[in-house]
Amino acid sequence: MHTNIRKATNYIMTNQMMNVQIGKEFTVQIGHKTEMGKLNDVLTIGNEYRKRKGLREIEMREWLAKETTWEFILEVEREFGNKFQTPDSGVCLSDYKNIYGKIEFAQLIKQFSVIKSQRGGKPENRGYWANLYIMLDLASHLSSTLKLEMYKVFINQKILFWRDLGGENFKEFNSLIDTLPDRKGKNNRNLYIEISLEIRRKLSILSTKGYNEKEHHALIQENRAEWLKSLNFAIKVGFIKSYEELKDTFEKLELIEEMPF
Repeated sequence: MHTNIRKATNYIMTNQMMNVQIGKEFTVQIGHKTEMGKLNDVLTIGNEYRKRKGLREIEMREWLAKETTWEFILEVEREFGNKFQTPDSGVCLSDYKNIYGKIEFAQLIKQFSVIKSQRGGKPENRGYWANLYIMLDLASHLSSTLKLEMYKVFINQKILFWRDLGGENFKEFNSLIDTLPDRKGKNNRNLYIEISLEIRRKLSILSTKGYNEKEHHALIQENRAEWLKSLNFAIKVGFIKSYEELKDTFEKLELIEEMPF
């Protein structure tokens, strides 16, 4: 029980590293709050698609040595990073060019917060990590197929939006449990976790280590967010007046199904 409580608590409170499925065969790691994902995953998938089409594989350094790549990264930094916050701030890319007109990016990357190079630590954490928009830019450079698949998951399905919304609704939900007449003034921590596990059970994502790959699906995240929104409303207006009523109501909530088209 204590292990499940610890896992569920971490699941609720932390920036969770998601394994988001891309197409039918691959996954990409990305943090749901930071929106920083592993560029090496994108590179691997893109090159696999290239090989299947008889195209040569592209190395990360080729893309990172392009001036246009860093022009885009600079714009992402100004919009989403914590450096170069004004249109006229930044770095002079020409200062990092070699005699062949390519960017020497090893030192340049240290000036940015939206792209990072991780060399130490656990093997799975090593490599290049970057903001979602930069990941999409690399996907576009590698493969039109990968570009479309990543846009479908991250833009059309709004996977990170639903995951984050579900988390915010859960924070409100926990505070509302404390207002139920039979739970006022009591330690309700285990009840927060019990409901979290019940949601995972109902969505068939209980048997996981950390963040299940199945949880990448936007529809699962949408169900979670909508359920919590409905329960929050029911408690606020007095439709639910006890924890037992809350559990009964939760069991009656139905899954949002995918449209057949």
